[in-house]
Amino acid sequence: MKNTKTIILLLSFTIILGCSKDESNEVSLNITSNTEINKTTSYSNYISNYIYEDMSTVFPYYWLGGYNARAYADFDKDGDIDVMGLGQNTNANVGIDVEYYKNSNEAYLLEQTVFNSNIPTYVHARKAITGDFDKNGFTDIVIAGHGFDQSPYLGEVQKIIFNTNGIFTTKTLPISGFCHSVCAGDIDNDGDLDLFFTETKSISKFLINDGAGNFTIDSSRFPSNLGNKNFYTSELYDINNDGFLELVITGHEKQGGKSTVLWGGSTGKYSSNRMAILPEVNGNGEVIDIDFIDYNGDNKNDILLTRTGDSTGSLPFYQGYYLQILKNEGNTFSDVTNSVLLNNFDISANWINWIRIHDVDNDGDLDITTDDKKYNLEWKNANGVFSK
Repeated sequence: MKNTKTIILLLSFTIILGCSKDESNEVSLNITSNTEINKTTSYSNYISNYIYEDMSTVFPYYWLGGYNARAYADFDKDGDIDVMGLGQNTNANVGIDVEYYKNSNEAYLLEQTVFNSNIPTYVHARKAITGDFDKNGFTDIVIAGHGFDQSPYLGEVQKIIFNTNGIFTTKTLPISGFCHSVCAGDIDNDGDLDLFFTETKSISKFLINDGAGNFTIDSSRFPSNLGNKNFYTSELYDINNDGFLELVITGHEKQGGKSTVLWGGSTGKYSSNRMAILPEVNGNGEVIDIDFIDYNGDNKNDILLTRTGDSTGSLPFYQGYYLQILKNEGNTFSDVTNSVLLNNFDISANWINWIRIHDVDNDGDLDITTDDKKYNLEWKNANGVFSK
């Protein structure tokens, strides 16, 4: 009997030692699959609501690489797309105002009276996303900011801007830090939109929505062993069409922020035991943007990464651009850039902040352009091969 108890204790101890935090996330919470889950994502909103314009015609003080945080939606429900955006204070650790531009017959007019009480401010806004986070029928905005871009990189408090009948009210989110990106989607398939922030100086975090736009940090949903990896770009999207959202994260690949797909599932949690590492590109190890495109019409979601120089070799830091197409092979992704994306890099050009997938020439297929027409960069689709 004594030996039996000893064996049981040893087996129990072995199970505990063999079960990492990530493996514990594998326990099913019986979250129901949703075949239309992509419609909940901030990426879907980005693709569906846009203006393809020279951004200097919208923002008076715009420059390439400036006003990275910009969001498009019919915020006032008058039938056209308005713009909210913000740049950065490069001189001091002092916040600057978020700007709202109302679309008036395709002229964009600064209209700050739409902000109820104080206008929200950020020191360095990096990304803006949209969604109806409080389910009142109007489009809200979340902006990720990383604060003053100098040592000691203190970061800043993150905010959500709620929209009620075209009037905006700002609320502080329970997260602060050097947050370089944010994305949204219904990761637990409960009918509301949750948030994911990358925090490059700590561990990135999920904020879970209670359905009314109140958010709580849930540290169990992102693998703890992927903390402090310099991830600063992210998107949520159902890549494998199983009704659960994948989390794609990337950033400084040379500093641990490997381009990674974390597979979604019925747990509503993500594990380093269920992920795919994406192919790197020598010299262009800074990944700025993530997009999804079925480039070859096989009904699989492929990945498009926008890269820039990483200061290794002859490529300066944040200089030039390199677009990379990764073919969906099921559980892995292969780099098919050289055969399907022509003239995809320029080491002497400006880095590109955002790419847009849309039918720019109205021929029925999806093309690749910059989000900002000022770059004057378009790759037209001809039977799955893109030429600049």
